[in-house]
Amino acid sequence: MRRHIELLFFVAVIAVLAVVCFFMPKDGISVAGTTLRFPSITEVLTPADKSRMSIEGLLSDRENSMKIQALPDSVIEARRKLMQAADSMRVRDSLLLADTINFYKTFFAENPSRFYLPDSSDVSYITDLITTLRREARKGLVHIAHYGDSQIEGDRITSSIRYGLQDKFGGEGLGIIPTLQMIPSITVQESISDSISRYLVDGTLVQKASHKRYGALGQLSEINGKTTITINSLAVKNKKFNKIRLFYSTRKKGLKATLTAGDLTYEAEDEAGKKYGMMEWDLPTKISTFKIRLEGDAELYGFCLTGDKGVAVTNIGLRGSSGTFFTRIDAKSFKYMHNALNTRLVIMEFGGNATPYLSTDKKIEGYYSSMDAQIKFVKQQLPKAKIILIGPADMAETVDGKLQTYRNLEKTVDLMQRVAKDNGVAFWNMYGVMGGKNSIISWVSNKPALAASDYIHFSRKGAEKIAHLFLESLNVYDSYSLFQSSLDRRKKEQSRNRKKKLKEMSAKIPVDKTFADSISKR
Repeated sequence: MRRHIELLFFVAVIAVLAVVCFFMPKDGISVAGTTLRFPSITEVLTPADKSRMSIEGLLSDRENSMKIQALPDSVIEARRKLMQAADSMRVRDSLLLADTINFYKTFFAENPSRFYLPDSSDVSYITDLITTLRREARKGLVHIAHYGDSQIEGDRITSSIRYGLQDKFGGEGLGIIPTLQMIPSITVQESISDSISRYLVDGTLVQKASHKRYGALGQLSEINGKTTITINSLAVKNKKFNKIRLFYSTRKKGLKATLTAGDLTYEAEDEAGKKYGMMEWDLPTKISTFKIRLEGDAELYGFCLTGDKGVAVTNIGLRGSSGTFFTRIDAKSFKYMHNALNTRLVIMEFGGNATPYLSTDKKIEGYYSSMDAQIKFVKQQLPKAKIILIGPADMAETVDGKLQTYRNLEKTVDLMQRVAKDNGVAFWNMYGVMGGKNSIISWVSNKPALAASDYIHFSRKGAEKIAHLFLESLNVYDSYSLFQSSLDRRKKEQSRNRKKKLKEMSAKIPVDKTFADSISKR
């Protein structure tokens, strides 16, 4: 009898819930300022969509789409048969040339991993950048500054970009690091003997200074007394360096530094009242750790740890930032450091923190105006540098009990692509590259996880993946530049050969001497 009662109770509960499902308005009922929602009968009876895009498959497709060999099997087979049937090498070369040109044309116009450029038919913005990096890295040091929010803090994403570019162009070390590292980094460990003040221009960890002299890192430390800082490189590749620079401004007492690296000790000193100074040490051997004893009254903007040549890549992650802080930095401190470092590329990776608040057209246009001002500021201070704006990654929120992409995210992406184009700089759509709408859900559920359970941030593995895709995008433009150069050389060679043949043919044509003499006498 008891089982019958339990069954009856269960059926009654189901019936009541079914009635609520049937009569509950789609938009719910507002009670005391709170909206109560209930799933509809259709939602209850429809099986949950368990389908998820295969992220490993998508990443593989993305990588293959950036290779010239990435043609459908049927096309490859047809080309192979046609080339086998070709009687001349010229025909075969023409077929291969057509395939290569078509690959680049399609990539620049359609591939999600492409750079969106002011003029979609002109890729020189990126190819010129790569040429500059290669040329400057051969002569000496060239610098890349990677600004971003918490997505890159701790040297995530940036470190993988650094490894890839240093493998390509040469280079060692970590770029610029703050004198006081508050956020744990995967590539550097710092310890300090005595506490010093730290100020940031933006983000959720903000303690603002009474001035705007934040330098290239958007942060500074203040010392008035003595302290010893120990720095240890933890980088996986190219961890050692032999060039150390300290950027600072002295105040009333000047600044004295004693640097110890193994058995070597160096001293340097600067007078009081010196704005935007730099101490520099060129060591005879490469090191990965050192101590520096500082004494005086100064603002410290950061250490730069590099080799003598190659590419240096700096990580500048400001947690909670939307990227609207550049105009709040004193232009002289910003420009001085970047010029000293020969900065030729500024990467600005933002948008994620602004997305939840861009709920109206007015707010969207407000963020556009702010980002427009930031890009103009950087261009004005660093006219030789290229700028790549990177939009936010996919992020998910819970809506009506379901995880889905933030409602305003695609508006943020469109806004950032528009502001990049309007300012004549490049844009890389990270949201599209990683798979677009709801892709973050698959990045989280992937084994191993490529994103954190907050459905916002990449995991360390995911950060490496997205950095790899960014590098592969650059490589496509580099290979195109090399391909175009080879075509130009080939055309010049063909032109020289044609002229040579014409000359040889002209020499073989018999000339009527009588006719020639009569012409010369006229």
